[in-house]
Amino acid sequence: MKYGYVRPVEMIDSMEQQQKTLHKHVDHIYQEIHDKAKGRDQLELMMSAIQPGDTLFATDLFILADSTKQLVDLVNEASGKEAGIVVLNKNLTIDSETAFTFGHSLNLLSEFQSDVVKFRTRMGMTEATTKGKQLGRPKRSDENIKKAIKMYMSKKYTLDEIKEETNISRATLYRHLDL
Repeated sequence: MKYGYVRPVEMIDSMEQQQKTLHKHVDHIYQEIHDKAKGRDQLELMMSAIQPGDTLFATDLFILADSTKQLVDLVNEASGKEAGIVVLNKNLTIDSETAFTFGHSLNLLSEFQSDVVKFRTRMGMTEATTKGKQLGRPKRSDENIKKAIKMYMSKKYTLDEIKEETNISRATLYRHLDL
């Protein structure tokens, strides 16, 4: 049997694109309803359904796992059940007959770790914005910038005195003077 696994991690492919890609290759798709690392019920159901000779398909490694340890555990579990894993976007087949060079393995792990970091960063940013938090550096008050420029142009104040009075850094002041 050929199983597909999708979850709403839309860094490379949307859920619809993942499903469309997998439908060409699988008999049944397990679809997770969330992108969280914990509570991946569909992944657990799929892994318990796998029998010898079955193949698990996913579009990317980070769809399957959220950490290197979890990826190793999934590969070992599939291997123990004599099942294979196919990662379509990487053109990668993981089974008992596939051998990788050390360099190729390191490249795959490096790409996987990079994808996981990007995913976690996006999740954190999304969560922060839904909680109403402002991303990026806070904006400086226009009044303070105008005051700092006025003080600088008067040539009566040192840069340290301007910073102390307006809380505008030297770099910020120079950046606004160039405009």
